[in-house]
Amino acid sequence: MNFYRETIKNAPSVISIPKEMRNRDVEIIILPLDEEPENGGAVEVDANGYPIGFFEETAGSLPDFPEREPQPPFDVREEIE
Repeated sequence: MNFYRETIKNAPSVISIPKEMRNRDVEIIILPLDEEPENGGAVEVDANGYPIGFFEETAGSLPDFPEREPQPPFDVREEIE
């Protein structure tokens, strides 16, 4: 799969397409680089690189001992000689 990526400062009204991509089905994604992320910007992290409060928020989100369905009986096999 071929791709073309270009970062443009002060985007023009018309964007040029590389010759090898013309007259083909393509997907064009326009992503503004001067906006802050939806999460509100940088997140403070601790000394290990985890977001502050990560473990307090996620601790207990999974049960310690999930319910286990009854297991089927073992197959009866011939003994090895």
